[in-house]
Amino acid sequence: MKIDNYSLTVKGKTLIENSNLSFYYGTINHIVGKNGVGKSQLAKDLILNNSGNVPKNISSKSTLISSSSSVPEDITKEFLLKLLKNKFSRSEDLFSNIYQILDIDSIPSRVLIKNLSDGQKQKLKFLSFLLEDNQLVILDEVTNALDKKTVNEIQEFLNIFVKEHPDKTMINITHNLSDLKNIPGKYFALQDRGIQEYQSKDDLIQDYINL
Repeated sequence: MKIDNYSLTVKGKTLIENSNLSFYYGTINHIVGKNGVGKSQLAKDLILNNSGNVPKNISSKSTLISSSSSVPEDITKEFLLKLLKNKFSRSEDLFSNIYQILDIDSIPSRVLIKNLSDGQKQKLKFLSFLLEDNQLVILDEVTNALDKKTVNEIQEFLNIFVKEHPDKTMINITHNLSDLKNIPGKYFALQDRGIQEYQSKDDLIQDYINL
């Protein structure tokens, strides 16, 4: 996925200026950066194209999963699955694939979603949003504030999912350095109004610590 001469200004502040964005399909593209540099704003813009600089063939085929994304919580898993099967009736294979990898069976069927653990909610969120089956998937702090067991499960899921769906471009915006250590991929830092690619996770981690 490529966007040439990309700029992003939010509330009068230039976050990214004339930067060439180039992300790889068939792998996880990790992006780190200090608070306030524009990581989440970039994620939103790739979907909403408020900047006017994102080609329509990218923004219209993108899915954003963030810490603020949610599924209805006053229903049960059982009812949510019925809704998803009806809405994505042509995606039975994808549904089964994600369902199995995330071990959705282990989540209680008749408990209101609002009473489930954060990890269980996160799994249902992944299932719900990934069924959109878009070319670009943007993850914004999806392992933030979760317990270690759930983080490990999500990281394992992403490793499997990206291997089984090599046609997709996946961007993971994160502060969690364990994502970089446990999910092989490509490595980027958003800094100095641009996005810099690193050849190794160790180089990126070292620079990120010193940012």
